[in-house]
Amino acid sequence: MQTKWLYDEFKSSGVSYEATSTAAAFDSRHEHFRDYTAEFAQICERTGLNSASATLDVGCGSGAFVLPASKLCRRVTGVDISEAMLSVLRSKASSKELERIELQHAGFLTFESTPESYDVVVSSLALHHLPDFWKGVALERIWTCLRQGGVFYLVDVVFDFPAHLWREGVETLLENMVSAAGTEGYKHVQSEYSAYDWAMRELLERAGFTIESTYRDLSFTHTYVCRKSLACRSAGPKGQRLLTSCQKIREVDAALSSRWGMPTLLLMENAARSLADQFHAHARELNGGLEPRRVLLCCGKGNNAGDGFAMFRRLEYLGYDCRVLAFAPPESYRADAKTNLEIVRRATGGQASKLIFCTDPLEIRASLESGLQWCDWSVDALLGTGGKGALRSPYNEIVTLMNASGKPIYSVDIPSGLNGDTGEVDGVAIRARMTTTLGAYKEGLLQRVAQAYVGALFLGDIGAPLGEFLA
Repeated sequence: MQTKWLYDEFKSSGVSYEATSTAAAFDSRHEHFRDYTAEFAQICERTGLNSASATLDVGCGSGAFVLPASKLCRRVTGVDISEAMLSVLRSKASSKELERIELQHAGFLTFESTPESYDVVVSSLALHHLPDFWKGVALERIWTCLRQGGVFYLVDVVFDFPAHLWREGVETLLENMVSAAGTEGYKHVQSEYSAYDWAMRELLERAGFTIESTYRDLSFTHTYVCRKSLACRSAGPKGQRLLTSCQKIREVDAALSSRWGMPTLLLMENAARSLADQFHAHARELNGGLEPRRVLLCCGKGNNAGDGFAMFRRLEYLGYDCRVLAFAPPESYRADAKTNLEIVRRATGGQASKLIFCTDPLEIRASLESGLQWCDWSVDALLGTGGKGALRSPYNEIVTLMNASGKPIYSVDIPSGLNGDTGEVDGVAIRARMTTTLGAYKEGLLQRVAQAYVGALFLGDIGAPLGEFLA
């Protein structure tokens, strides 16, 4: 980016935290009106933050979020324009022997990241340092670095009084701020860039966020819990809308076959290749840098199982040692799933450990426990978009064992047991470390209630543009 005209966010507005003494005193001043422990618990509850999350804190200050997040999340990045504040954070992290923290001396306009690399972005009491135009640029950059369905958690000083009551509104705001934070509160009005609530909402929505909920945790702040919204901004070529229902995506599969003449076997092959390639690209990162070698594919009996059978070949080609557990008798498989099962059978050459059919409850438990102990990752290819309601036996037992194993799980299309349209779970569901959904994002996967089950979410390519079918 050209920098000659870029806003200089390092020349901070309001209070400057570049001085070592000011940075060192930051916590003691803020702890008069903030409870860091309670704030972190609120963020976890409201965003679905978990051990699979990659998180970014812009304006991280002395580490109120970054430090506890490093104990929970797989990766944490803190960004701040003040080197003095980052020095305080480093010292605190070192004294607590905390790792998995990356720090950048940067701001909203200059932090470095790759697209769709974070699950949660947090910013507390920092965005108001930018004028509104540059707030819009900052929000665009945050939207870009979030994964589809990712959450942006924004806390800031925001004006919500009517414009014609500006004098009374400011006086009330400052009365509350000064009583809590001292004379520092005056600078929020004198020399910083706090926005009206209606303007902040417009900026967030124009950037492509859906505001899911708002809170007033302090009398002078607003908290916005926002999700990267595919309904607002297309992620596909030529503006195609890539958000849909489970029923609609099944209709799309049928239309690709009937109207375009694409064999359903080809669609399954394309899906399996994309599923395997996404795993190959992200599994190591999503498991703390541990290289995956052994993969256990747990397959039900429908098309989801067929995707799992077809994945076997691609994963083996990519160098993984794979085993397949099929939780249905061989004769029960039909159409494309049957074809891909037969390929696995022939490819494994009769190796009993590579392809195991198990339908008896005791046999299921023994085979699954053995396989889960052996593998580095398991693959959930149990149930797809057709699954509804609470899981029945044996799938509820299978899901429970997979979750309890502690091994990371990769879900094909939708975590088994989760409603792809609502994101709700009736009973138990797979708690995936990552999910690749096929063709288009299912609406339920982007709901906040689903995040603990979906994990990191990716889009799988089935080899055809879907715009005309999803319009």
